[in-house]
This record gives sequence, C-alpha cells and structure tokens, in this order.
Amino acid sequence: MTRLSRALVPLLGGAALLLVHAALRHRQDLLAALELKPKTILELVLFLAALPLILGAVRLFDFLAFDVMISRRSGVRAPVLLREIVSLVLFLVLLGWAVYEILGYEVTALLAGGTVVAAVLGLAMQETLGNLFAGIALHIEEDFKVGDVVRSGEFFGIVEAVRWRGTRLRTYENNIVIVPNSLLARERIEVFPRNNMNARILRFPIDFDVPPAKVIPILVQAAENVEGVERGMPCIARLGNHGEFAATYEIKYFMADYAQRDRIDADIRRAVWYALQRNGIRLAVPVRAVERFRRPVSRAHPELGAIVDRLSGTDIFAPAPEAAKAAIANGARLGVYSRGETVLAEGEGGRSMFIVHEGRVSVRVDGHEVAQLAEGEFFGEMALLTGARRTADVVALTDLVAIEIDKDALQPVLIAHPELATSIAARIEERRASTVSHGVAESNDEATSVLMRVRSWFGI
Repeated sequence: MTRLSRALVPLLGGAALLLVHAALRHRQDLLAALELKPKTILELVLFLAALPLILGAVRLFDFLAFDVMISRRSGVRAPVLLREIVSLVLFLVLLGWAVYEILGYEVTALLAGGTVVAAVLGLAMQETLGNLFAGIALHIEEDFKVGDVVRSGEFFGIVEAVRWRGTRLRTYENNIVIVPNSLLARERIEVFPRNNMNARILRFPIDFDVPPAKVIPILVQAAENVEGVERGMPCIARLGNHGEFAATYEIKYFMADYAQRDRIDADIRRAVWYALQRNGIRLAVPVRAVERFRRPVSRAHPELGAIVDRLSGTDIFAPAPEAAKAAIANGARLGVYSRGETVLAEGEGGRSMFIVHEGRVSVRVDGHEVAQLAEGEFFGEMALLTGARRTADVVALTDLVAIEIDKDALQPVLIAHPELATSIAARIEERRASTVSHGVAESNDEATSVLMRVRSWFGI
C-alpha cells in the first residue's frame, strides 16, 4: 500500500461517518423515540468521524510535504524519525482542536488536571523518551546516514532506518538488529560512510626465503584488479612484520562501499593465492614437531632393581639370596618426606624398618642428636624384627626418600630361609651395642637374645 492510499482510506471512512451524521441530524425524532439524547449522539458520531479524517489529513500532509515537495523537488530523502515526529505533533494538535470544537472540552484544563498522571507516565516511559531524544540528537548531528556501515559495541551492520525508538541495522548475516538510540548515544560509534574511501588491510604470511622485492609487486597486482577495489586510490603492499615462522606482508586497499568488504576480502585472498602459485611462492604455515610423551622417571619412585641394589648394600640383608632380596623389594614401600619432618617418634609402636635411599636423617634421644644416617643406612629395625617400640626420634635433615620394609614383606622370606634369621640377628646384636654406646636406652626386653625374639615374632 502506497503512502497516498494509506491517506485516502481513512479519509473515505471519515466521509462515510459524516454521511451518517448528516442522516441522523434529519431524523432526530428517531433518536428521541429510542430515548437517546440527540445532541449527545450527534456530537459522538461527529467526533468519531473526525478521528479518521484527522488521521487521513496527517498522512496526506506527510505524503505531500516529504514525498512530493522535498524528495521529488530537491532529491533529498527525509529521515523517517523526522516524519514520524511531525506526524505525531500534527495529529495531537488536530485531535485537541476536535475535542474542543466538537465535545466542548478545554484541552488546557485536561492537561492541568492530569499533571500527576503525566508525571507517572513520564517516569514509566523515561527509557522510551530517552530513545526518542537520542534519535533526534542523532538526526541533528548526522553522524551517519541510511546506507552507511556502523560498528557500536557488538553491533555491526548497514543502517537501514533510524526511528523514534531505535536504529535498524542489517548485519552481514542478513539479520535485522534494532539497536536502541539511547545505547548508540552512549556507546562509541565507528562509522564507515557510503561513497567514502574506506581502507582495509589484509595480511599474508610468506616464507623468509622469498625476497620482498619479488613478493610486493605480486601482491599489488593481484589486489588492484579485484572488483570493488577503488581504482582512484593506490593499493599498497609492504613487509609488515617478521613473525616466528614467516614474514607477514600487508595489503592496504580502499573501497567506496564498505558493505562489500567481506566479498572484496575473499576475492583478494583468492587472487593472491593464484598469483603466488603462478610464481612458485607458497603461503607459509607453522611447522610443529610432535614427540611421543614419555613419563619421566621420578626420583621419589626408584625401580625394583634399584631397591634390590640398596638391600644388597645393607649389611643385615647382604647375606640373603638374590631371590629373597627381590621378594623383599617387591613387598617394600617408598616414603617421601620433607626436610624437618619426623619419620619415627620415640615410644610409638611399629612393625617396619626404613632404609635411607636419598637424603639424610638425624637420630635423636630426648631431643639430643646421637647419630646421623646417610644413604644406604637403616633405622627402626627392632620394631620390624621383634615388634619393639621405637626408642628414638628420627627426623629428616633433607628431603628424604626412604624404603620401608614391614613384617608382611619379610616374614615369607624368613620362613623360606630360616638360616637368614641367624645372620640378621648377629648383625642386630652388633648394631645394638653401637647404639647403646651412643646413649640410646636399652630395655630389659632388648637385653634378651635377639635371635629368640626374632624367631618368636616371625613364628620360625
């Protein structure tokens, strides 16, 4: 429906209601017979006829003023927001005149009596009014026009219309986005005017082995022949940067219609690819060597062979057969301790011994150091062999890796090799004598034969 037909339809409707009004004026007796007030009915019908007439008159004025006088004569397209504001003001003025002339109500009195209502409506519609005034400001400043490309925050597209509530944008995905005018007034707006020389920069990675003197003319020739690239402005190619794996070249070109940027960018990239291929040049890509991950060997978790070697270097286990050492190593546990951490506490129960694999420990009785043990030395053997309580504190002097051997790991070996208990007991007797000389207390139970206690503890 054209703007002229949109004006004629309400005019015809209003004319029809005027005919009804004229007919009722000649048959007021009919209204009286129906017990209706003729004057009131006639005023109401006349007011109803005035509404479409006012609407049609406003639309007719909009068509004549903007489409005929301004657009056709001066060639300037009036902004949609301006037309809507003029139409709204004219409609309200004519409506107020009709209320006063037909119904006899003073519009000024109605406005004065509705001050509170107007205040409430103003508060409720402050966002809408903000959009309206922001749209007026955008029109007055003329920062952008219909057909321009704008970017504001996350919104990017071609301006199709600026209305009283928001600006209509068509995105590059061909979607319609209505951006509130108040948001545009607050945000930073980047404008790419239509018929303006808007510049674009494209980047291409080229191998370092190709000299710039060969690459630059190829890029310029490929870009300047693409449709949409402005012929009046020179295309510029240059070596922009030395990257990690390639030299990055830049092409700067100009276009009059920024809305075509995606298509022009794609065409330039395609033209550059073919031009480079013809000249034996390839676009550089990063090359990465992929190596299969191998878990590093942890210092805190030695292999079984290292534990067997450590047992072989310990005097109480040195006489044991290799198979027995392997069985003990297989049942052993590894403990990792930080510097200053207490490994054993005096008086606590236990059933295991420890061999220092890495680091050093301090043996302390009543808070006084009586010995330091290094790699290969052991402690806590009486708890393992006899079930006795700990007789000293053992504290890590460095970060410590210790091999812990408990009763469950040693018992099957002693049952299979009973003679091993004798050699172990002999070495424990020697070690106990040395420990007593260092000040470690010996209980009455420990004075008993170590061999008897080992056999009793392990049930040999």
